[in-house]
Amino acid sequence: MDMIMADMLVRLAESNDASEAVKGQEPSYYDAAEVPNFPVVDLVRRWAKFSKAPGEVLVMSLILIDRAVGRGLIVTSYSVHRVLISSLVVATKMHCDQVYSNSHYAKVSGISRQELNRLEVAFLNDIDFETHISEDAFEAVCETLRKVTFKERGSKKKQSPKKKL
Repeated sequence: MDMIMADMLVRLAESNDASEAVKGQEPSYYDAAEVPNFPVVDLVRRWAKFSKAPGEVLVMSLILIDRAVGRGLIVTSYSVHRVLISSLVVATKMHCDQVYSNSHYAKVSGISRQELNRLEVAFLNDIDFETHISEDAFEAVCETLRKVTFKERGSKKKQSPKKKL
């Protein structure tokens, strides 16, 4: 699922990078000075490994990002890492009974604790502190991810060369 999630976010960012709506806009709070040289999938995997958060948190994170995008947040290659980090922190704190400190999450994410604190508050503002995710919304995203995963697996099987007997 980490590959699918990362791919979805990268596609969103690249689509927005190419959009005329982004050109000439002031950088968002999430924008890095340069596009990070760290694959999004590696960030997702680091989070899964070092936060000990269950897979549900990744799904919740996608829902929260979608909510922020629906309210006007534009995710680009400059911002995708920080938007993801922010959503993962919020989703983890919403879902998990035991969480690590923001200092720990900052180390996992490669940013300072102060920056993570600011990003978390900014993200909560971007979603109007609407952190509740209905069971229906969660299941709908899970079903979409299952379909995408099945489709991806099917296309890889079709592309693999056949051995001659």
